[in-house]
Amino acid sequence: MRAAVALLLAAVLCLGGGGAASASPDFDYPAAFNFGDSNSDTGGRIAAGFEPMPPPYGSTFFGAPSGRFSDGRLILDFLMDAMDMPFLNAYLDSLGAPNFRAGVNFAQAGCSITPASATSVSPFSFGLQIKQFFAFKEKVTSLLSKGDRYRRYIPQLDYFSKGLYMFDIGQNDLAGQFYSRTEDQVIASIPTILLEFETGLKTLYDQGARKFWIHNTGPLGCLPQNIDLFGKDPTQLDELHCVAKHNRAAKIFNLQLHALCTKLRGQFAGANITYIDIYSIKYALIGNYSRYGFESPTEACCGYGGPPLNYDGRVPCGQTKSVNGNLVTAKGCSDSTEYVNWDGIHYTEAANFHVTSQILTGKYSDPPFVDKMPFLIKPRF
Repeated sequence: MRAAVALLLAAVLCLGGGGAASASPDFDYPAAFNFGDSNSDTGGRIAAGFEPMPPPYGSTFFGAPSGRFSDGRLILDFLMDAMDMPFLNAYLDSLGAPNFRAGVNFAQAGCSITPASATSVSPFSFGLQIKQFFAFKEKVTSLLSKGDRYRRYIPQLDYFSKGLYMFDIGQNDLAGQFYSRTEDQVIASIPTILLEFETGLKTLYDQGARKFWIHNTGPLGCLPQNIDLFGKDPTQLDELHCVAKHNRAAKIFNLQLHALCTKLRGQFAGANITYIDIYSIKYALIGNYSRYGFESPTEACCGYGGPPLNYDGRVPCGQTKSVNGNLVTAKGCSDSTEYVNWDGIHYTEAANFHVTSQILTGKYSDPPFVDKMPFLIKPRF
């Protein structure tokens, strides 16, 4: 895996010139600021004290739980590595001498774009994450005015205008509604969700953000959790045995998100807005998993219940619970590189690496940057 990461790194560092900065990313940023949910949470939810994270989370790369909802690194981690930047510390993580000079991560597992309610999994909605960003920026400005004591730990002021602003959020807005609403109702809510997202982006732009990197949402219907809950009727599944209504809603959300990005390019003078089609990458991975060296596309590596899903919502990954009067434990599989899914909701490090390698081909972005790539990356495990 280290060799494969080195290959990614070498490829991205070759991207230097070519093409106008306003048309495609240049991969040369002094800092990154990330907003999102569990797909890019590097420890925010755990630092907030919402829940413990037991082994085998983090076992593949970190050797212990790292606050990431995976056995190892996330797509965000691989992107940071590819840009020759350190992993982002969570904004709320005050332990372990966190260094925020190269940016900060505001992502929180369970969060949504729309404001949180009393029943929300996380109170740290997109709007609150943006408020945290401005609190962070204000504190940095204050510390820098006091001299050089903290400069090695925090961004320089110009990093806020030169930095990359990354977004991977929206999955919970859609998936959470399916528990109580119809497909038509979920789809009807999408414009409201994206209006909230647009408001947040405009707030950041008005305060100096210029480089935007926006992931769309993945195929929600292919997550073991959703297949287990909503896929018991075979007629509700698509050709990959994923829940069709969840995937239809995700695709409509993505179409409207893409249109929003296109609109904002015309409104945000001097801005670079890159839209990344995560859905297509993940759906292709699930549909062609064996081609990429995986053994199972929709079975959780860490779970309980055995094939075909190895998922039971009563027994979260790494925990021991009583089921029908018996104590059972959701254990990790022996080789996570054979699995696309980690815990029924999130992806394995191996799958995250594959997704990142596809992102960095430039073929799944708008605007595309494939012309900058010296070769096509095809890593295998």
